[in-house]
Amino acid sequence: MNATLSRRLLLACALPAAAKAKSAPLVMVNTVYPPFVNAPGDPAGEGLDVEIAREALRRAGHEMTLTLRPWKRVLLELETGQADFTTTISRRDDRSRYLAWSPAYRNGADYCFFARPGAPFTLAQLDELQGRRLGVVSGFHYPPPLLQVPRLQLVPGRDVTMLVKMLLAERSDYMVATALAGRWELKQLGLSEQVREQPYRYHSDSPNYLAFARARPKAMAALAGVSAALTQMRADGTLRRIEQRYGA
Repeated sequence: MNATLSRRLLLACALPAAAKAKSAPLVMVNTVYPPFVNAPGDPAGEGLDVEIAREALRRAGHEMTLTLRPWKRVLLELETGQADFTTTISRRDDRSRYLAWSPAYRNGADYCFFARPGAPFTLAQLDELQGRRLGVVSGFHYPPPLLQVPRLQLVPGRDVTMLVKMLLAERSDYMVATALAGRWELKQLGLSEQVREQPYRYHSDSPNYLAFARARPKAMAALAGVSAALTQMRADGTLRRIEQRYGA
């Protein structure tokens, strides 16, 4: 066998492996945050933001797998290059060190507050949080004005479900969640009658993004195509149709 033929055979054998590596699914890492990211087997589907991500990646020619972690672990795996991207994340300067951002796919959110039905206080304005204990999800980005109330004590929990449990156990006075997520979680848990939504609501214009790990070359290579797909999905109404299926 001459040298030229040998090189051609080696190249032919290598091509399937290279093609397979190129088409390997991107790893999305996230935390359970209904209805944006639902628990496995949820009859409502994978979740609003998971569906958005899958469609954007499909249009860009990629597949994805989903791994669920606590939120702090999500950020760690992105920073250390153990996963490719996440969704439902707010843009911050400290995160930009290890994340690259898609265009915003959702702008703004309302934040609702909940208390126990028998609690002897009602939240009608933000400054009434002074001296109170507020349940928050660990690692979640909240609008700064919510966290800068004097003498406010933050009580972190793993997720919205844990916030509800802490509230009912009187370990916190209030819990806060985005309006859609909080109401969805309470309904799914059958706890809507066990907590009382407060009159006060805070509106934030902070957008949500897909964020890609700078430490992952294949994630960075996918960013431009996924970003273009998101822009297209907004223009053709796909984003809104997915949102409406989840009551947004």
